[in-house]
Amino acid sequence: MKKDQKYYGEVWFVERENVKQFAIISFKDDDLLLETNLCSQKRVYKEPQIFGMFTGLGFITFIDCRISFSSSGITETRVYRPKFSFISDQHQIDAINLKFREFSVINDSIVDWVNHCAWYDTIEQKLLVKEFKDEFEVAGKELIITLNQYQQFSTQRKELNIKNRGSISFELTTPIDFLEAVELYNQFQKGLQLLFGGSKKFERFSFKCLSCNQWQEVYYNDKKLSKSTHNYVHTEYEKVKSDLGTVLNAVYSNKKFQFCLDKLMENFISKQVSHNKRFTNSIATYEAFSKLYSGIAKNNLGKYIKHYKRIFILLGKFEDEEWKTFPNKVIRSRDYHIHSNLENRNVYTEFELLYISFLFDFVVGYLLLESLKVSNYLLEKFIMHSNNVFIDMKKTNRILGFNPFK
Repeated sequence: MKKDQKYYGEVWFVERENVKQFAIISFKDDDLLLETNLCSQKRVYKEPQIFGMFTGLGFITFIDCRISFSSSGITETRVYRPKFSFISDQHQIDAINLKFREFSVINDSIVDWVNHCAWYDTIEQKLLVKEFKDEFEVAGKELIITLNQYQQFSTQRKELNIKNRGSISFELTTPIDFLEAVELYNQFQKGLQLLFGGSKKFERFSFKCLSCNQWQEVYYNDKKLSKSTHNYVHTEYEKVKSDLGTVLNAVYSNKKFQFCLDKLMENFISKQVSHNKRFTNSIATYEAFSKLYSGIAKNNLGKYIKHYKRIFILLGKFEDEEWKTFPNKVIRSRDYHIHSNLENRNVYTEFELLYISFLFDFVVGYLLLESLKVSNYLLEKFIMHSNNVFIDMKKTNRILGFNPFK
């Protein structure tokens, strides 16, 4: 399915298969739009399911179709915005009762992570490429995750195009439904965000149908981590591959790790979040981690910060005098923004809250990985990136905060 094209066909309701209407599929901001004269006789805000058949695509099952535009007059017109679209050139897919054991997602963030450019050796007259297929088994989940990089070739009369592609494949012993598959993929994206610093919109989401044993496609607008604009930590795939199995097992099987990772990712999937909101998110994440991992019985932010003093100094390069005031200033700022303690003085400014928030995110990420006993390379990446972001932002704040009138 290509987003720069329109597709033409006909659609009908499940309960009224004999009433079919012409329809057009188009895309807007990665949302699939279905324009048609097909409409319910009752007043509704969305249709749970619509069937269709389109030239160049085949059979399509549209699920959770919200009406984004409607008009009435000589003819009735509806523009539906389906949440999920199941596409098959073999048969109509029963999406409601669908289960499968294998699915694959083409996501070129894998290509960026591997960072190997295909090039042509003019001396040897051969194409130098990097292909791999690495498998990781998730203990206790009967799940095998395979990362793959390969080359996609397309030819025209005058040229040959070669493109690196990356995919993540999931293979399970027990069949799962579609929403469970989406959750497995989303969890992988969170692990990718932790180790690499971001994800991308998938190019194709496909599953192996149990009834026909063929690969079929699903389209939906992935609005979560693929929209992340904040950088975290960048690593090289080859250098973290030895740790990847350990991290993926924690992402899928360790409840404490999962909970803290979900909290940590909130700052990366939130859109246009203010600095003070980002700060309070980071504090909540740090308190959650400390409660689960520190062994301190009573919830106390001051004790939590002092308990991990070594990590804060390591990642933030605090001087002794600066560290003395840091825990109390964080607490005053937290109480000011969360508990509305407006009488609190000497709190962090709006811009200061941003880099303090980044510091807490780096501390949580570092401690989560340290708890898994990963390699020094990965931990040093967190130290280096945290030092750069936190210290550089402090310097920038001093420059921007200088008042020439004082």
